[in-house]
Amino acid sequence: MASSISSCSINECKRSCRALCLCCQQYLCLDHLNEHDKIINAQLPLLTDQINSLYNQLNNEVVIQPSNLTDLNQWRENAHHTIEQFYERKRQQFDELIQGRRNNQKKELNEMKMKFNELIEKQEGTKEEIDFMKKSIEFIEKDVNDLHHIHININPLVINDNLISIPNETTNNDNHLTTHQKRSVTSPDESSTKSMKLSRWKIEQQTSGITDSMRINVLNTMSSLIDTYGSLNMQKIIKDMKNWLNETYGKQWNVEIIDKHQKQSFQNIHTNEYLTVKETKLEWTIVIFKETS
Repeated sequence: MASSISSCSINECKRSCRALCLCCQQYLCLDHLNEHDKIINAQLPLLTDQINSLYNQLNNEVVIQPSNLTDLNQWRENAHHTIEQFYERKRQQFDELIQGRRNNQKKELNEMKMKFNELIEKQEGTKEEIDFMKKSIEFIEKDVNDLHHIHININPLVINDNLISIPNETTNNDNHLTTHQKRSVTSPDESSTKSMKLSRWKIEQQTSGITDSMRINVLNTMSSLIDTYGSLNMQKIIKDMKNWLNETYGKQWNVEIIDKHQKQSFQNIHTNEYLTVKETKLEWTIVIFKETS
């Protein structure tokens, strides 16, 4: 394992590795680590241009209309057409009703006129016939007036809201960043620190001489060694970890591991390069520090 992390992971590179690249999860020398860093930083202006372009599109006065809005507009036109057809059918029924009653009234009036003309011509009208004619005229007059007050039973148009379903914000996130993703758009140090703190590693003490970036590299390397050798090879893990620290961050590094069955009895350490962590799976307490000369 020591040889696997002592040299740069890039093919044909013979230089010693100095850190774990968080982007590709490979142990790289300083030159290739800087090269990866430049490649990543070179993408930032391009992403900024894309963000600005999208922002300008959203601020553009031209209304952005999704293609589905065409379907919605077409539905509205079809609905209006359906209502117009329904109205025309009912209007025709109403006109036919009025026309039918008018025709009946005209027929009755024509018959009455013929009867009156006959009585006038013969001069043989009786009181009973005159009274009957008066009542018939009153009836027809009332029927004519009623044509102006025909009651139409009209119910309000009830539209089921489920006829058209508009996706809400919670069901339309396939093409958007989730809340978790938005919060994860942070620096690698910040996101990795949070992940490790909540899962495998618990940071107990970190002095000013141990940077966050160094701590992340140290814990990633320690995780790799533990996963490779297992909990029964503690001394092998300590040895390879010390070798890696001395090659990456200079000489005089020391590593101590105390498992849950051992009593903690660390020596008094006087250095500003000091890190104490707890591995939560194995319940190991790990102390990493640089000895002072």
